Amino acid sequence: MEQVRRVAGVRGWFGDVAKWSQPGMHVKRWLMLLCAGLTFVALGVAFFLVQAYRTQPFPEWVHYVTLQPLDRPIRGVLFLLTGVGVIGMAIVQLNRSLLDAIQPPYESGRLVDMVYNYRLPQRRPQAVAFAGHRGFVALQQHRDYFADKLLGIASVAEGMLPPALSAQLTSGGGDRLLMPVDEPFVLCAELEHGTILQGAEVMRSRRSGVPIKRVFLARAAEDPAVVLRQGTEFLRYQDASVRAEALYAIREADVLLFGPGSFYLSVLPNLLLGELKEAIQASRAKKVLLANLMTEPGQTDDFTVSDFVRAIHAYGGFKLDFVLVNSATNDRLIRERYSAALATPVVPESDSARSSGTFLAAGRRLRKIAVEEGAVVVAADLATRMVERVPVPAGHGDGGTAAESIVVFRHDPEKLALALAALLGVTVPGSSS
Repeated sequence: MEQVRRVAGVRGWFGDVAKWSQPGMHVKRWLMLLCAGLTFVALGVAFFLVQAYRTQPFPEWVHYVTLQPLDRPIRGVLFLLTGVGVIGMAIVQLNRSLLDAIQPPYESGRLVDMVYNYRLPQRRPQAVAFAGHRGFVALQQHRDYFADKLLGIASVAEGMLPPALSAQLTSGGGDRLLMPVDEPFVLCAELEHGTILQGAEVMRSRRSGVPIKRVFLARAAEDPAVVLRQGTEFLRYQDASVRAEALYAIREADVLLFGPGSFYLSVLPNLLLGELKEAIQASRAKKVLLANLMTEPGQTDDFTVSDFVRAIHAYGGFKLDFVLVNSATNDRLIRERYSAALATPVVPESDSARSSGTFLAAGRRLRKIAVEEGAVVVAADLATRMVERVPVPAGHGDGGTAAESIVVFRHDPEKLALALAALLGVTVPGSSS
């Protein structure tokens, strides 16, 4: 793990240098002017010191402070390196001091990223999404708003996209969904009273009952009860070999998106793969939770935004940077329909002491709501009504099925993409607030 972090740190340093070196950053020209000015100042000081050294007596210790026992080339290199280091540190600290006065207190971006995104807004980040099937399709529809490329890591509990949804994906841009591992796993859940549920479908069919205590993965031939007894830790991580393509995508990503999708079935399961979890921890990408619109009966009953954040932090062992949540809905039809299904809107409690900020970018305004365990919670209008066809029994005796249309509440793909663009500082041409 430590070696992974060191490699990631070296890659990140080279990545920062590459960003600063990009044409159009409007930084190098001023650094060159600064160096020229410092050179003139150094020459002026040197002339005075030489004159004083030749005409005035100096104490014996000056002989050693000026490193005169060393050859002049060595002295020159040492003073030059020291000067460059001091100047670099001074510039960085000066910029931080100035930014502290004008930068919103909830913005945690690095200076190189802020300058890069401001000067080169046409450059879009590389995004990796840990989302449900429908969530990935929604993200992909307007991916060009917020990312140059989108790669999805399919949940080990749900598998690849069903054919009906897979047909909705366009072939352009290289967007695709891949499985993180080659071997099959079964998602299991232990309830608070000790009962173990086995299989994603069993968990999905729940409508209420005893809360879930924890979820874990078991191999197809393993007994879930035995799997739980084997570990001493509360959370059990599988040591399965993760595909190199998935690890490479995480390492190169600029942003990691968690959701939208079923929290226990789509988001958390991949965090139980030890190698994949370590890759996420080592990644310097921004980590964004796309909160669900509604709680899931039998899974996330009564969950608040803080509950989702704490669960991600506990299972993943990393800290989220942002949580993007839908603004409170006043749609009475939606509230009544989901209330009958024992689901409630996921709406954060506003922290009045820290909720006086906005993100304004890409023609969109995102309202800062709160800070949950270091993650900045921002809200925007992300949802819309949709009509979906769902299967229902066709009648008596024939055993067939029919379909009926129902009104559902879903993430609006365009609203979601525009909000992500604003959050990531990407300018969307022609967008309106």
